[in-house]
Amino acid sequence: MNVYDLAHELARALSQCPEYRDFTRAKEELEKDIQAKNMLKDLRMRQLEIETLKLSGKPVEEAQRNLENLYNIVSYNSLLRQYLEAEARFAVLMSDIQGIIARAVGLDLNLDHL
Repeated sequence: MNVYDLAHELARALSQCPEYRDFTRAKEELEKDIQAKNMLKDLRMRQLEIETLKLSGKPVEEAQRNLENLYNIVSYNSLLRQYLEAEARFAVLMSDIQGIIARAVGLDLNLDHL
């Protein structure tokens, strides 16, 4: 079988798996709630801020505390919490698949040894 055909088969299987379906359902529900969407946007911006600070070598402690406070607030919004949990489960699945493929072709994605 052609590798592209297999990739399409994998894509079809992913689109039917519970992790993806839960994620898309949670995303659709989130889209209906402007407040939850804005909270997610703020959360993502703060995550990006921390990554930017890390890359530039600047201290991240205050930004990290702000992000943790926002996580605490977000955890009270059941819709947003469900979205983030579904997103995390799907991300784990995708990461596992990437690791399986990388190992099969001899790629070492572990950068710790560099």
